[in-house]
Amino acid sequence: MMDMIKRIKADVFLSAILCVVLGVVLLVWPAETIDLFCRILAAGLIVIGVVNIVSYFANRDLHPFGAVLGPIVLLVGIWIFVRPASVVSLVPIVIGVMLCVHGIQDTRLAFEAKANGYERWWSMLLMAAVSLIFGVLCIINAFGMVTLALQFIGIALIYDGVKDLWIASRVIHAAKERKMQEEALEAEYREVDDEERRV
Repeated sequence: MMDMIKRIKADVFLSAILCVVLGVVLLVWPAETIDLFCRILAAGLIVIGVVNIVSYFANRDLHPFGAVLGPIVLLVGIWIFVRPASVVSLVPIVIGVMLCVHGIQDTRLAFEAKANGYERWWSMLLMAAVSLIFGVLCIINAFGMVTLALQFIGIALIYDGVKDLWIASRVIHAAKERKMQEEALEAEYREVDDEERRV
């Protein structure tokens, strides 16, 4: 269980922080420096792609989509870095797919938190659903204006990153509490067993 908690910290936290940073860049500088933004976005996508690939091989149960998502995000990141001006229209699609995948992963984490006894697991499920909605809106590019679309994507990325950090912290907290309860029950069982043996 502790190995799982460490993997969640390493994988989810890094990806979430990158999402927040990319979101802030998009929100503050939506279209003034689109070429620079594309290169920054490309670098972020390359890192996220590598993180997803490594996460898949480190823990296939927690990141079942990493084998597909990782290489795709990595290749798109390299493509955007090499030819930023020609792939601006693909940015909402790539970000949208990433948000949808994060929403699916967070849905699995919500049910895992429920299995660990976290009573407000449904709030995590709702937050995951919002990520899915943001992802779909990005994919269909609901906001036609470039500046507005980029700012919307920035807000969606910031939300996704903060949401991932919160959900990961709740899952870790629930897993630790369950472990403590199991250890307490085991200690109580041993104590009762020792008393019975003395009698």
